[in-house]
Amino acid sequence: MAVTSTLSPSFVVSTAITAAPTPSSLPLTIVIEPDIGGTLDFFPFRDLANIGNPDDDAFSFKNLIQASIDGDQSILLFSTGCEIDGVEDCTRACNRTDTFFGSLESFYNCIALSSISHWTRDTQSYYITPEAEQNASSIMGSGSLAEFDYKPTLDSFITCAQAACGSDLLSVPCDPSIKALSRDNSSADQIFEAMDTFCPDIPANIDPDIFGPGVLISYVLQVCFSGSLYLAVQGFTIWARRTEKKREPFSLTRAQSLVWRDTSTLSRTSVAMATTLVEFQEAQCWFVFALQIASILAIVINSQEGTFWGEIIVNGAVAFHVSLNGVLPMFLVQVCLHNEGIRNWHTFLGFCAEYLLAIIASTQKISFKSTFDLFKQQHSIEECGGNPSPRTYCAATHGVSGLHLTFFPHPLLYKIVFLGLDSIAFIALVVDQLSWTLRKHRRTKHLKFGRWTPGRWPENSFRRHWKKITMYFWRGLEVSYFVINILYMVSLVTVISAKSFEANKWSYGQIIAITCWGPVIVKLVDLIISGPQKNGERLNSGPPRLRIDNIINHRLISEYDDEVTLQADEPLTLRPDVKTAGTAYSRPETIFFEPGDRFVSGGRD
Repeated sequence: MAVTSTLSPSFVVSTAITAAPTPSSLPLTIVIEPDIGGTLDFFPFRDLANIGNPDDDAFSFKNLIQASIDGDQSILLFSTGCEIDGVEDCTRACNRTDTFFGSLESFYNCIALSSISHWTRDTQSYYITPEAEQNASSIMGSGSLAEFDYKPTLDSFITCAQAACGSDLLSVPCDPSIKALSRDNSSADQIFEAMDTFCPDIPANIDPDIFGPGVLISYVLQVCFSGSLYLAVQGFTIWARRTEKKREPFSLTRAQSLVWRDTSTLSRTSVAMATTLVEFQEAQCWFVFALQIASILAIVINSQEGTFWGEIIVNGAVAFHVSLNGVLPMFLVQVCLHNEGIRNWHTFLGFCAEYLLAIIASTQKISFKSTFDLFKQQHSIEECGGNPSPRTYCAATHGVSGLHLTFFPHPLLYKIVFLGLDSIAFIALVVDQLSWTLRKHRRTKHLKFGRWTPGRWPENSFRRHWKKITMYFWRGLEVSYFVINILYMVSLVTVISAKSFEANKWSYGQIIAITCWGPVIVKLVDLIISGPQKNGERLNSGPPRLRIDNIINHRLISEYDDEVTLQADEPLTLRPDVKTAGTAYSRPETIFFEPGDRFVSGGRD
């Protein structure tokens, strides 16, 4: 429960009278604003470009507070501060610790009013004009600007600041001048001078679950592997077309351009690539799913790891960046799969889920009010009226610990890609997937409405041109995503510094994050070296389910022909009169062979 106290000034002042202006005094200007504005809420989709520049911390209130105490001629006050029982009354609010430190606006208003009182009454650098008094009257309540007594406010600040310096758990300690303050002996000049150092510059620590060393390496591996697979597929397709004998134009389905004849020397590499593309996309679905959930939680509930407002902002910005762009490698692989005629519903639905999560993450924002409540729940200070340390929201972010935070080349580029390229590609992928389903599903593939078959382009003169348009469209998408993935990888690599991989930054989670791509990479190497698993009865022949089916098929054959004996080292051959004859099954997403014909699952007509 918040502690409410009313502090009496350590020295009594009789009736406060505005000093007559001296010849050197300047008129004071008071500007009233309804609230601090956009800086109170951080919307990553809009504000990401303002993060990462140590010389311009747009979301720090340090400069705002310093400007109010440095003797500027124009002072800004906020009408949302100093609210008591629904009424703005800074005269009362600044004398109660629960309201003085109860909000950013109240803290700022009370400090600014104390500064005005000091500069107009003690130093007589300024004088209060009737216009300034009139402007301030909307928030002064029972008192006036000229009568405001700064002594209780400064006493409250000394008590709260010294308690906060010893218990707010920030990585940068308070300046010795704060600890040296005394309510009885310190002058107003000494207090304001110490107050100027109260809000420190602190390097932000990134949540390791979002951007730790192992997770960072995993991001880089994801982008590198997706780009390498794309280049390998394109290079293999060009090489295979040059080495295979020439065929009639359009004699092959689109899928056959990647999945070549199993009897040729190219089969090992083609099946390895086709299998790896699908398995890598499956692995990406789970990895990006965890990334999206962690990012949404970091943005929505303000990351439990943040110790001050600027650090939570930086964590939210990084989470948004990797969440929004973590789907870029998935788009590249998914477009490559569709372009090569490999369409699996389970990988496609996983891809759609990650894209929708990225959309959800892009709509989130970090609210200062909820962050203030979070700090209050985590660590309230009795001397500050049961509120958190003011340093938790007035500290400025000075870089990022162990990283050179950047969003190369510019956040605007990724915003355009997300709004434009991703939207176009997603619509095209959905249309292509549904068209393929209509062409291949047993209940729809025979439907026909006049000359139009569902899932196909109408039979007309434009169909010939449509094939070329679609070919260039898919190739254009592939190249576009390959380029943007390279830029995203550069943005990940450029944040690395000499301190990024220090021993104290590693944990079990970071090591696990690195190894998540290991099975896919090892499987690709094994498929290229050893070739695809063949149908047989050996321990390494096909996946476990296929080996079980082979044993059952062996028993069925024995029932038809007791004289047939299969040797352990011989490949399994099925009799023509058995139902399974003539069909060799590999993985569900790879090739099916039928007698006298070659059909590729997912082939493009």
